Amino acid sequence: MDLIQHFRNMFPGVELEIDDLLLLEAFQIAYLPGWVPEQEFATVLQARPEIRRYLEMRCPSISGFLASASENHQNIHGKQQLEQAEERVVWTIADMLVYNKCPEAYDRLPFHQWDFAEITSIVDLTGKVVVDAGAGTGRVALEAAATAATVFAVEPVARLREFMRTKARQAGASNLFVVDGLLHALPFPAGFADVVITSHALGWNLESELEEFERVAKAGGTIIHCPGTADGNPEDEVHKTLLAAPWKYEFSTFEEPAPKSGGGRKRKYWKQA
Repeated sequence: MDLIQHFRNMFPGVELEIDDLLLLEAFQIAYLPGWVPEQEFATVLQARPEIRRYLEMRCPSISGFLASASENHQNIHGKQQLEQAEERVVWTIADMLVYNKCPEAYDRLPFHQWDFAEITSIVDLTGKVVVDAGAGTGRVALEAAATAATVFAVEPVARLREFMRTKARQAGASNLFVVDGLLHALPFPAGFADVVITSHALGWNLESELEEFERVAKAGGTIIHCPGTADGNPEDEVHKTLLAAPWKYEFSTFEEPAPKSGGGRKRKYWKQA
């Protein structure tokens, strides 16, 4: 199954269009080189110069890639070919667009329903200061807020932050605070948190992220990752990095719902800071 079909199966009923690129934030735009199909992307840029201007203004570091793509692929075909190019571009990055356009579709995914006891079996959150880094739609943060003293949900996508704030208000979680930030640049002083958690968020800038978790966690605090990686692949680079020095995480596996949507046996990792 190719990536586009995978995302279509993951987000049934979701409609994406090329104007949704205008929802992307600067850090997301920076990921486009090497991710979007370049020929189809160049077709879109030529047909829709306002999209190119937006991307370049929001993320100037991408200007070289935009120029190169446009120069290397200059032929716009007919209407049907343009529509096909647009569809391939938006569905290749469907997960990023869904975060910005319809976070409720991401929130409905079955894999979010893994048992939160996978966290509390490692560390008791009662009375703790918890950081949920890369908090997404807030499932882990809300679970943690039920027992923790304070939870800080760190999320770089503005639409997801607002979605979380709405959920927190509805749940009466007055001890949950939603803040902007990236995993490799958490907005907290050193030794701030008793527990740092990530779920389906780790690995965009892995080494920098791991260093940042060590900085933010208190000495003797706990760092936990549930990255959603399948068990059984010893060559997985994230897995090898987490187990090796200097990080030396422990790991075990647990069952994540919905195998047809990427569930099954998944790994979790933890260590003391």
